Amino acid sequence: MSDEARAGAAMVLLYKGTSFELVGKMTLSSLLVEAVRRELAGGDPDEQLVLEIRYLRRPDPRLADGPRTIHNLRSQIGRLALTVTRGSEKVVDGEFPVRELLGPVLQHVVQQVDPDEEVWGFCLDHPSLSGVALGRSTPEVEGTMDLNLRESRRSFTVRKVAEPPMPGLDPDKLGIDAAALGPVTVLLSADLHGHLHEMKLSRRLEEGGFLLGKVLRVLRPDRPPAAGGDGEAPADRYLVEITEVTPAEHSGAGALHFTFTGDSFRDMNQRITASGQDRQLMGWYHTHLFSGNDSGLSSIDVDLHLGTFRQPWQVAGLINLSGDERLLRFYARSGDSVRECEQWVKDDRGRYRRARAAVVDDD
Repeated sequence: MSDEARAGAAMVLLYKGTSFELVGKMTLSSLLVEAVRRELAGGDPDEQLVLEIRYLRRPDPRLADGPRTIHNLRSQIGRLALTVTRGSEKVVDGEFPVRELLGPVLQHVVQQVDPDEEVWGFCLDHPSLSGVALGRSTPEVEGTMDLNLRESRRSFTVRKVAEPPMPGLDPDKLGIDAAALGPVTVLLSADLHGHLHEMKLSRRLEEGGFLLGKVLRVLRPDRPPAAGGDGEAPADRYLVEITEVTPAEHSGAGALHFTFTGDSFRDMNQRITASGQDRQLMGWYHTHLFSGNDSGLSSIDVDLHLGTFRQPWQVAGLINLSGDERLLRFYARSGDSVRECEQWVKDDRGRYRRARAAVVDDD
């Protein structure tokens, strides 16, 4: 992209929090002058400055350095060609990463706006950029390496660790009819169910994270033996109790996608270990920025779930946002695809009521 623009016509929009709520806008020229003020030192303060910029389509997913996380939400435009002229003298003329130009200035700005907020976003706003979508780039993950497992000689082996015995529970004790349960049933407290319907979520970018809790095996599988009369035992059924919802760190996002990185899972595992509590990774969740009446998980979502969350009881939560409406659903693997799970919510007496019955496609 090589459209030249006077900096006075360009703005910087500032967003706050993980939901990226628009909180204000500033002229790009004022931020650029502050960014290059050392180069302007010693000149006549009354002499007019002329700023010209070119927006360069060179992606830069790295974050601005500083105490707060600041995302360039148009990271496809990762560099600016900037010329600053004072009188007949060019005092600045070169190409610069956007994060290096604006990052230090924005660190100071957001400190003044809200010193307690840790996550921010900004984007360059100019008519020539109207076709460039907003998005939070997937961070680069350091410390990775490639392994060629086809080599005949290896210095290590991979061995599956045996799973600990899974505790069981008679669902009748929870007020749930065991005979009516599907393969995977999601249990939520009233508070957590309300939180999922009310927590602040971005209307510009998809958001996502992890679901924590514990899994129990249904002790009364009242299904008959499988067809064929061979006496095969019914498949296990699971009660998935979700106790915590936590946004994923080090993730990428756009209006139509959400991406985990290895660092997302590393931080989540460290959090589980450090807590010392008896909880497991029950699955993940993310948002879709449109009505969910006619759609569920996308094919990409299904592939991610089946390829990453391998346990039969791990679930994918989906929150569709449309206007003021919010639709919450959960899915678990079913063969080579997924099926929706029923949701049960705990009442004040510790008993459960069905909040949403699974919609199963018989085809």
